[in-house]
Amino acid sequence: MVRRRKAPITPEALEDSTEPQGLGPGAAGQSGDLQGLSEVADADSESVEELVEEGQTLEAETIAGVEKASDGEAQVRVHERPEDDVPEEYRDRD
Repeated sequence: MVRRRKAPITPEALEDSTEPQGLGPGAAGQSGDLQGLSEVADADSESVEELVEEGQTLEAETIAGVEKASDGEAQVRVHERPEDDVPEEYRDRD
């Protein structure tokens, strides 16, 4: 088996390879900033009560769960279910 030698890597080749291909606003609408959104993330500090008043119950429950969560060092509690209550895709098929 004969091995082919690879062409030496030139600085020009490195410059060409670092440019992202197919990204940006000129990529046929597949990516890019089409809505003019800011790239800086900002957070709004709405309370759980405000979210519930606005009808955003899923978000309110998520925020409430995060606020009530204990530290990561606590012991984990495992909830076991009876075997007949486990969905079929999670059962052992040995």
